[in-house]
Amino acid sequence: MGRKAGAVIGAVALVAVVYYLFNPATSRLAPKCVFRLVTGYDCPGCGSQRLLHSLLHGDLYGAWQANAYLLCVTPLLLLMGFAAMWRSRYPRLYAAVNSLPVIAIVCISLISWTIFRNL
Repeated sequence: MGRKAGAVIGAVALVAVVYYLFNPATSRLAPKCVFRLVTGYDCPGCGSQRLLHSLLHGDLYGAWQANAYLLCVTPLLLLMGFAAMWRSRYPRLYAAVNSLPVIAIVCISLISWTIFRNL
């Protein structure tokens, strides 16, 4: 394992421990969404901290309530991250998950989710 991969794994582990121990719904130290503070509307990522906390505690229902869209696209995001890290080893996978149709579907669904959740 290279230094970069070790650093990424260490950072992910640190974030996981922090979000496991501290509930962002009740902690005053949790960062607040600037978009929501300014506009009063939820951005596509609103609830992501609560989602992570719920997932780390095995609470799928709580994660769904926090941000259903992000919960649904998490596997795709993980696949995209894997494809980016191993781009030279799996170039066809990288090309597939970064293709125009996939990007268009993600963008359209993200915009739709943002509108839907703020109605």
